Amino acid sequence: MRLIIDGFNKSITKRDNQIVIKEEGKEVDYFIPKDLKQIIILGKGAITFDAIALLAESDVDLIAIDWRGNIRYRLASKDHNNVQIRKQQYQSLNDSRSGYLAKKFIESKIKNQKATLGALSRARGGVKFLELQKNKLNNLSKALNDIKNRPSERIRSEIFGIEGMASQEYWSGFRYVLSDDLNFLNRSGRGAQDIVNSMLNYSYAILASEILKSLHMSGLDPYAGFLHADLYGRTSLVFDLMEEFRQQIVDKSVLKLINLGQIQKDDFEIRDDFVFIGEECRKLLVKTVLDKLNTEVTFDGIKKSYSDYIEVESKNIVEFLLYSMKYKTFYIRW
Repeated sequence: MRLIIDGFNKSITKRDNQIVIKEEGKEVDYFIPKDLKQIIILGKGAITFDAIALLAESDVDLIAIDWRGNIRYRLASKDHNNVQIRKQQYQSLNDSRSGYLAKKFIESKIKNQKATLGALSRARGGVKFLELQKNKLNNLSKALNDIKNRPSERIRSEIFGIEGMASQEYWSGFRYVLSDDLNFLNRSGRGAQDIVNSMLNYSYAILASEILKSLHMSGLDPYAGFLHADLYGRTSLVFDLMEEFRQQIVDKSVLKLINLGQIQKDDFEIRDDFVFIGEECRKLLVKTVLDKLNTEVTFDGIKKSYSDYIEVESKNIVEFLLYSMKYKTFYIRW
């Protein structure tokens, strides 16, 4: 179970072996730690030292996300104690294993982009433009596979060049199915100036928090990425693994809310040229993404939740690094 703490004047405290949620000093709910998987803080409040200790002992993640969709901080239990995992992770950055994994992350991303465009076309009875964009992604997949496996530092620019072209084609198709009044011109990162990008950014932060937790539990260093280069304070490996799950978990969720008319322009506010998501809309968005994470899908003949498959992929990275097991990318046809 994931618990969302939103609004203001909330507090998280401990009572015996329970986590207690209060609002303005009055108890509103309580939980047994073993029933919690993660607590996501979206509002402002306080937490006691005893509550932090109990959550850590029970392996419950605590993550705070700001209004822009950035992870402000994360509190977690102690690190994995298998030092060989991180030794191999760091050593692989100097050999072809890092380049192999970097390519695999983008291979998965392009497959999922292609599947998404195909599904959007089929849902509309066949759209020539969407099929054209999908076919362009086929050619880029071939170009990616042609890149020789070397240390990621030596092939990173080639990989990102192909990823950039693939994303351009994908987002053109994504934009095609949206109403013009949403003003979605292209994909932008922080400081979104349109409704769609603000929803995507916020949702990707939720996905990032799930991946960060999974990498931590697997014993990997989230700051040492194979695809994304080192940058002070950036969890590069989180962004690496996110490439495999963006379309299924986030893009689908955002499109669902828009297509069902559950999102209105009045749910957003523009301040200083930036789009702010209203509280009720934010709650709906978070719930939709978390529901998607809990949704079970069949991949490679096995039925698990998306959240479970994130854990599987984290463990697959470890098995590849330690035992040279083939890394199987996550790909679900929509």
